[in-house]
Amino acid sequence: MSIALRFLGGAREVGRSCIELELGESGRILLDSGINLGSGDRNPIEPFGKVDALLLTHAHLDHSGYSPEIVKSHDCPLFSLPPTRDLSELLLLDLLSLTPKEERTFTHEDVMYLRKKEKLVSYEIPFTLRNAEIIFFDAGHVLGSAMIYIKFNGKRILYTGDINLTNTRTVRGAQLDLPAVDYLIIESTYGGNSDVHPSRKKVERKFVMDIEKVIESGGKVLVPVFALGRAQEVLLTLIDHMDSGVLQKVPIFVDGMIKEVNKIYTIHWFWLRPELRNKIRALRKSPFDHPYVDEVRDRREIVDINEPYIVVTTSGMLQGGPVLDYLKYIGTDRRNLIYLTGYQVKGTLGRELLDGKRDITLPRTGETVHIEADVKFADFSAHADQVNLLRFISSIKDLKEIFLVHGEEEKMIDLEKKIDERGLTVYRPSLGELVRL
Repeated sequence: MSIALRFLGGAREVGRSCIELELGESGRILLDSGINLGSGDRNPIEPFGKVDALLLTHAHLDHSGYSPEIVKSHDCPLFSLPPTRDLSELLLLDLLSLTPKEERTFTHEDVMYLRKKEKLVSYEIPFTLRNAEIIFFDAGHVLGSAMIYIKFNGKRILYTGDINLTNTRTVRGAQLDLPAVDYLIIESTYGGNSDVHPSRKKVERKFVMDIEKVIESGGKVLVPVFALGRAQEVLLTLIDHMDSGVLQKVPIFVDGMIKEVNKIYTIHWFWLRPELRNKIRALRKSPFDHPYVDEVRDRREIVDINEPYIVVTTSGMLQGGPVLDYLKYIGTDRRNLIYLTGYQVKGTLGRELLDGKRDITLPRTGETVHIEADVKFADFSAHADQVNLLRFISSIKDLKEIFLVHGEEEKMIDLEKKIDERGLTVYRPSLGELVRL
């Protein structure tokens, strides 16, 4: 039976990851179903037939944000790890609350329906779906993130989703001892020649020292983060350096849905890296519950405080959420610091700040704000850089062809050339393209 891939999103772009896998007469499976968080079309292309199952690699909205529409319209099961189920539900409900009613494409009931259709899986435990063997492997990206292996009619496919090969404070790096694969679909977010991640130790040291300088001078620090993954890494870094005396003990105010994500991390402690898992068991409490950390209840009270403090809040790309309020106060004072900590998609406010723009227009309200605060970037990346992407590819046995997805085109071209130099067949599919294997 024939097998084919159709790239419904995430092709030569970052966002709306969605790949349709046609298994001959056995059915049709979707690998992720995300939305675009930047400018451009928000949703992936609609599937070209009845979807029999949706498989999610992880909960970030650029991989899960369109799942309510897919599951509702196709009445199909949704497969993911337990943390992804709970985290995606939280992120989807937050997305719903932040979306104007006239722009909403799903309801609260649609999100609740996902839980009814959920089929929970675990790492490295095979199961059969539409005559295909499916295995989820640890991707090392965030809590519950996975790579998806599919074997059908003698052909073997691996879809990486988002991968990170290095250990972070919360999760271990991606699994490398994988089955042989014929076709690899791999992300390329940081596939460019200039994309070289410094060691996490160096990143944390610079991050903490920059913050310490601002605190010493009486300033405040605004740290926009992704609620899932980056927030937990940043909080644990700040807490650890305050406990050790490297960083002054000032209030860390947490705003947005970070606290709810922290709860899910603690509930699903089993899926965290062993060191953090053991710490939670020893403390018998969440590692994020700390005397320096406080949840924001009234934003107006926080911005009126005259003493130094740190705000860790969403959203990481400054496209919405509490960070927009803080930009108007913390961002307009030259004594302060805005510390970006994650990838900034083209067309987002975060990308504009990173590229040097200082007269910005806030999303939704259209209000213009002049940024006087210093803007810095800390590479707390949860994606593999070019060196590690190539290292991962080299670890795969029997590769016939590689498909690059989830990357800006110029970075994909750099990575494509490096792969081609190694004598491997590599391709950058275009949006909507059908490839028969």
